[in-house]
Amino acid sequence: MGLDDWIERAASFMKMAYMAMRSGIYNQACFNAHQAVEMSLKGLIVEATGSHPFTHSLVELLEVLKKVGKSVPEEAFREAEWLEPHYILARYPARGVKPYTEATAKRCISAMELIAGLVEKWSGRPLPRE
Repeated sequence: MGLDDWIERAASFMKMAYMAMRSGIYNQACFNAHQAVEMSLKGLIVEATGSHPFTHSLVELLEVLKKVGKSVPEEAFREAEWLEPHYILARYPARGVKPYTEATAKRCISAMELIAGLVEKWSGRPLPRE
């Protein structure tokens, strides 16, 4: 899979995040936002190195991109750190986890969009926006 394949996959997750948001399925908006970011970052890593780390950690993926020469702003690390737990929390009901709200979903979408902007800058490829 080349960068275009990864970006295409990321775009489909972004579209699903927006659809889930509009439908009020807030946990799925967050999960799909995470997946969109993960796919786009892994695509950039594959393009730069030929492979990608087997992780779901968005922070770790940004660290790899930083090591290969991308200028990653601290804000991107903060947003990735905030979005990262939703890979698990959005999928599995657990004791003490509050139901997902519109506000949480909007925050996930916002984090996704911020990092998508960096991906677009680094890759030269557009990603969908609502």
